[in-house]
Parts: sequence; structure tokens; C-alpha cells
Amino acid sequence: MADLLELTPHIFLVKLMNATRTNIYLVREAGGDTLIDPGPVGTAPVILGLDRRGEIRLQRILVTHAHPAHAGSAARIMRGTGVRVWVHPDDACYLDGREPPLLPKGRRGQLMAALGRVVDLCPPVFRLEQFQPGVPVGELLPIATPGHTPGHVCLLHAGDGALISGDALLTDGSGPTLSPANLSEDPARARDSLAALRGLSFQHLLPGHGPPILHDAKQRVDAFLSRAS
Repeated sequence: MADLLELTPHIFLVKLMNATRTNIYLVREAGGDTLIDPGPVGTAPVILGLDRRGEIRLQRILVTHAHPAHAGSAARIMRGTGVRVWVHPDDACYLDGREPPLLPKGRRGQLMAALGRVVDLCPPVFRLEQFQPGVPVGELLPIATPGHTPGHVCLLHAGDGALISGDALLTDGSGPTLSPANLSEDPARARDSLAALRGLSFQHLLPGHGPPILHDAKQRVDAFLSRAS
């Protein structure tokens, strides 16, 4: 089962149980819905059920980055709906089968690699679409924030004043935070790339993991970046 929790006038959190506690977002647009970071492989049947019942009307899937926790279910949802999957070119090879799935570093990555011997963590997505930072995809503007993965992006919905941050910025009980360094491909680059967020205008932070920050996110993100720099 899944519920749609309205966060802003056009953006919903798809509330469903998943092993990686990944936040899955849905953006309503005039031409249909955009699914952002559909989550690990186990989420696909639930999301396909929403589509078949008419609760959502997918027109595309966007992924902020190619980790299986965020993109593992993309191939199955694509096959079940016929919609295309969009990703940054630098992460495309990890989704289309040219390279093995991109796993986090450290102990978590080792555990996922062991699991990957019996479960296909990120089935390949064929005929990927590739977006470019700074070029809108529907109502969403990709912002390059590489480091966590080579092609990581945040997505800005200017109309709703919302920043969907993937794993570039997470949240905990106290506010914005960084992904643990051992989960990023290049932690220093991940930290440095957050400078791209300073000039953006937004009110809401919708992270890949952790609770969304609504209404005062820009001030809290700027304060965090000042402390982290």
C-alpha cells in the first residue's frame, strides 16, 4: 500500500515501505506526473498499482543519481508503464548496463554487493533519456551537484519553491546534513558542489532520506552550508 502526501501544491511524497527508506516524490504537471527517485527494486509493484488504478498518471521518471536505493525500480516501472527514464549523462552507464550497478562505499556497499549476487539490485534501463544541468525537464530544473555519484543532481521546482536534493543534502532531527563520507564516490567534491545551491531561491527542502523541511528551508540550508564550508 502507498499514500500520496501533499507537500506543496504540485509535489507529493509517495509514502510506502522500502528497505532503504528512500523518499520517493511525485510532481504533478499538466501533461502527467513525474516520478522522482522511484526507490529500490521492491517498490515497483506498489507504484505500478498506483498507476493502474489511476491514482497517478506517469509521463516520465527522473533519477537524481544512479544508486540502486534510488533507481533500482526504474527499469520495472518503465517496462510496466512505457514511460522513459531520465538521468544525468555521467550516471547513465550505471543504469543502462554498460557498467555494474553503482554501489555506496564502505560496509554498506559491501553488504549490497553480497545481496546483489542473488538479487538484481538495479536491472538495466534501455533507451535512457539524458538531461543536462540547467535545461528544464518539464517543471524541474536539474542542478549539478556531483560527488555523491559522478552525475548527481538536485532538482529545483521554481513554481513551488522546492528543492529536491537527492543525497546531496539529507535531513535528520536537527536539520540539513551531508551524506556520510563513506557513502559518496568523492566526498570532497560532493561538499564543494553544494556551492551551486547558494544562489537558488526555494522555501522547501525535499531530501532523498529524512523528513522534508517545509517553509524555512533556504535559511536553514544557507546556515548549514556556512558552517560546513
